[in-house]
Amino acid sequence: MEFKKIELCDKDALSAFLKSADELTCEISFVNLWLWQPLYNNCYCIEDGMLFLKSYDENLVTYSLPFGDTKRGMQKIIDHCGDLPDIWAQEGARFNEFKNLYGNFYDIYESRNEFDYIYNSSDLINLTGKKYHSKRNHISAFSRQHNWRYEDINKENIEKVKECAKIWYSQNADNMDEELKREMLGVELILNNIDALDIKGGAITVDEKVVAFTLGSAVNEQVFNIHIEKALSGFDGAYSVINREFAAKNAQNYRYINREDDLGIEGLRRAKLSYKPEIILPKYICTKKENT
Repeated sequence: MEFKKIELCDKDALSAFLKSADELTCEISFVNLWLWQPLYNNCYCIEDGMLFLKSYDENLVTYSLPFGDTKRGMQKIIDHCGDLPDIWAQEGARFNEFKNLYGNFYDIYESRNEFDYIYNSSDLINLTGKKYHSKRNHISAFSRQHNWRYEDINKENIEKVKECAKIWYSQNADNMDEELKREMLGVELILNNIDALDIKGGAITVDEKVVAFTLGSAVNEQVFNIHIEKALSGFDGAYSVINREFAAKNAQNYRYINREDDLGIEGLRRAKLSYKPEIILPKYICTKKENT
């Protein structure tokens, strides 16, 4: 098996496998695999009609569950490694099959900080009921304070969106770890390749200045993935506004909206829980049991 670095030109070949999995996780989004490739060394191999993914650093190599025939694909990975490899997995049909086949040979650990937050798209669009009362209040307060409009991101406003991103990362410079640095570069890459990636983008403009924006793409026919969502400090309620407006304009034809994980950041976890997810999707690291 020969693994290759994931590049933009691989989008069509990989997406054919990724979308056919028909799962809810953002882990099967080509944009995410490509965006985070430099940080996690995401690479792929297509062989015998199956897709194989792996990530690695100097200390650890992990394989994703194969796309295609799980039993035959796992055997190929085992033969390639010469042993039972570490497996990174998400809740779904492939994981259920993996447990049936190999559950006795692996210790399976939840990775809570990486759980996906998945919402009914209709909930985020309509914000109906008592549970979304505070969100409606945030939007009303923002609307009273600002004369704003929503715009799809296009060639006319994309430079303003880039400027908004630049300001946001400057405002958050004190929290700039390697992951946030990679995200900052990734936003520029996405904006520079927005059409090639089939990205949908939306922005909130106040006085001709972009103060919030969102970038997302389809995982498959039922799930839309939010990759990036930013709002400048000093514009209270902007996150609630861009969240609702973008969902209404771009995710109305999808059953679910995946807003990805919280990275174990307490404030981010509270924010994602406040939108009342329909599903909090588990992810796992699976390691070979001792004496197996």
